[in-house]
Amino acid sequence: MKRRNVWAVCLLICLLAGTVSGCSKEPVTPVARLGTETIDLSEAVFYTRMLQEQWEITYYQIYGEDMWQRKPEFGEGTGDTLGEALKETVMDTLTEIHLLCMHAKEYDAELTQAEKQALEKRAEAFMQDNTPAVLEAAGADKETVKQFLEYNEQAARTAAALQAACEPEIQENEARVGKLTYCLFATTGSFDAEGNQTPFTEEKLAQIRKDADRFAERAGELGDITAAGEEISHTVIDVYYNDTTDGGAHELVAGAARELETGGVSGVIETQEGYYIVQRVSDYDEKASKERMEELKYLAREDFLAETIETWKTETPLEILPEVWDEVRVDEVLMEH
Repeated sequence: MKRRNVWAVCLLICLLAGTVSGCSKEPVTPVARLGTETIDLSEAVFYTRMLQEQWEITYYQIYGEDMWQRKPEFGEGTGDTLGEALKETVMDTLTEIHLLCMHAKEYDAELTQAEKQALEKRAEAFMQDNTPAVLEAAGADKETVKQFLEYNEQAARTAAALQAACEPEIQENEARVGKLTYCLFATTGSFDAEGNQTPFTEEKLAQIRKDADRFAERAGELGDITAAGEEISHTVIDVYYNDTTDGGAHELVAGAARELETGGVSGVIETQEGYYIVQRVSDYDEKASKERMEELKYLAREDFLAETIETWKTETPLEILPEVWDEVRVDEVLMEH
């Protein structure tokens, strides 16, 4: 299943900016409806400006002054511009927050009065940490921020309760991983402090290939790629893998390891990044297998949460009021750069 990341984006923004979004108890101008629930314009504007600030911090150097008119190079939305993509993300995230809050009582996730009061300091910190220009654009004041914090905390608690209710059935063999160790002789050139690349000369590339051949030969002689790395002074990296995961290794490296006998060392594996040598160290690592089991359970709970929210969306479809939402513009850079 394709794992959704909108809720993760929401929580990431909360952590980075100290901000959240939530429904106003006294709606003034509805921007969308979710069943009997109303998403207020002030809430949507608030979250839009907070996310806009974060995206400008992240993407301004990539897209430049006209970033909001540029075509996004990430995500799976239908927005033709970065501004449209941001608004899609905002509305998707608000929908998920509202749905979670609508089901909070079912999962005993409602905040106590003491917990609400504890959010006072976070609201104060938010007001101090954001620039006056951003606060003005978002229409933010301390009480509004505190209200949004309360609502988001409730949504987060509901999500946590949902995941806690999921008991994934993962078979031991699914989590069983072995260990491979590899080294890389990079051919992509050198980089300066600003990230500018200088390609290697043909002479340098030829020497790198000779070094990789020599390393592979020595690792084979020793039957130990780590020992070869110590002897020839080259970094080796441990990775845990099985038939369904490469553990972060290059797919050709993991594939080559699967073809080896346990303990076997490969020859030179040529890729766009450079030359790899890999050893299939073991077929089972107890500690890594336990960690893999926990990872699979975590991913299963993430899927369960996403599937539940998708079901709620079907049961309670979103109705956006375009005449209102279209007035929320994301076409100019908000922050000074």
